[in-house]
Amino acid sequence: MSTTLENPVSQQSSAKALTEVVYTICPVFVASHVAVELGWLDEELKKSGGSLKYLRSLSPEIGWLPHFSHKLDNLFRDGGNIPSIWAKADQADTRLIGLTWSPAGGRILVRADSGLHRVADLKGRKIGLSKSQNAEKVDWWRGTSERSIEVALGLSGLSRADVQIQDVAHPDNVGLGNATKPADLWTTRRREDLSFTPEVQALKDGKVDAVYSSFGRAIALERTGLFKSIEDLERHPDWTLQVANSPWALTVNSDFADQHPELVVAFLRASLRAGKWVNANRAAAAEILHRVTYYPTVADVARAIEKIDFIHNLSPRNLAGIEVEKQFLLSHGYIKRDFDVKAWAAPELLEQAARSLS
Repeated sequence: MSTTLENPVSQQSSAKALTEVVYTICPVFVASHVAVELGWLDEELKKSGGSLKYLRSLSPEIGWLPHFSHKLDNLFRDGGNIPSIWAKADQADTRLIGLTWSPAGGRILVRADSGLHRVADLKGRKIGLSKSQNAEKVDWWRGTSERSIEVALGLSGLSRADVQIQDVAHPDNVGLGNATKPADLWTTRRREDLSFTPEVQALKDGKVDAVYSSFGRAIALERTGLFKSIEDLERHPDWTLQVANSPWALTVNSDFADQHPELVVAFLRASLRAGKWVNANRAAAAEILHRVTYYPTVADVARAIEKIDFIHNLSPRNLAGIEVEKQFLLSHGYIKRDFDVKAWAAPELLEQAARSLS
């Protein structure tokens, strides 16, 4: 499907037509959000002959699934790497043009009154694992949870054979509606809805004994007084334990990158500008990022972004993190085809954008 449009700048002008660029961003801590909010993404693209549209502002026929499949010819996607890996493996030919490392691997939650204090206490117990009922997209939340549960069990000397993994059905059919930019979408969502997923409800109801939760959701859940953490994967020095739908990936469709490299560089310029600004202005950035993520408060965001380098890069460790995630997804049936992560990356475009800013 192609949505690349060329519209005259004005009816009287013969100036070069603008090329439409569509973007989508997960509610995670990436510089692209700040580039949108500060107007830099629109500015850089216009200078290079592009016009910017948010995916969820397009016609309802296009829908929200391209956020996962990348099946839109002129799409940039920034955010969780599981959909990006799935898209590259099985859906669309894309280029990996930037990565952002996250140190938060997530937590294992139990009920506060459970009497459980360590992951080792879960031997013989039930761990709830979300299972999407939507077959049109990769089950990214299950993938994130499943890997982290296996990691946490291993740290305590347990394996899947020592516990009961219980699937909890998730309808996973909410399109979240239309919006002109991510902040317009996420500020209208009830943050508690994003935390109280079906497996969390199963934990509250006593149907399971533990669940996985991302760090931002865990904060909100623990503050209810109903839940507590018995493992925090961020506390370990082993960086591979923190691969949890991260490092966050910035991707673009390959044909679009070949036809419009100047627009890819423009997008990267805006994100790099924003990344440098966030690194130097964390308090102000926390205010912006709170509007586009589901962390409960601005103070929570400020604490969460303390250790994040917001400047996109394709470092060996970041690429190794993608390889770790890809191998898990392949071994557990989330993706069908393997691919070379290093060949997926397009560092020359990022390097060109960085040089143009220096």
